[in-house]
Amino acid sequence: MNQYNISHKKAIEVIVWLSNKQPRIDIYHIVKIMFFADKMHINQYGRPLIGDTYIKMQYGPVPSVIHDLITDSMWLSPRQAKKISTSIKVGSKKEFYPVTALRGADLSYFSKSDLKCLLESFERYKDSSFDELYTLTHKERCYIETTEKSPIDYALMIDDDNPNRDEIINHISETSQYIQV
Repeated sequence: MNQYNISHKKAIEVIVWLSNKQPRIDIYHIVKIMFFADKMHINQYGRPLIGDTYIKMQYGPVPSVIHDLITDSMWLSPRQAKKISTSIKVGSKKEFYPVTALRGADLSYFSKSDLKCLLESFERYKDSSFDELYTLTHKERCYIETTEKSPIDYALMIDDDNPNRDEIINHISETSQYIQV
């Protein structure tokens, strides 16, 4: 299983960035835009954008840390809870947790390639309906080949037609556990 050590600070900045790009963006769009940005980044640059642990859930792959940050999970440390509460305002579960930024994103956490993939994913999926995103993510090999409520292996996110597929898989197998994205 290939997993990374996520930077919670960078994850918060992704949420802030997305909620500045589209005020009141809902949690479903955030997690799906993030999934496709991470998938795009690992296919193009050999590493995910934030390295969250994606879990196969009923409605598609869910980046667990981003989900916890938005839903104010009991797993957050007091420092993380304070940082998120001063960065975003989250609406009710009934409205699918709409997110509003309380500040601008700190872009120093992002590389040029991070911003490129994040922007491309945002532009491509921001106006997609719930059903469209559901259908797209459920067709992904990494989703199909993972057991329900289990972590998704990043190696499964590498496209079969990627000419660097084997090289990327070897690289992430050797390094992913040591890298904080």
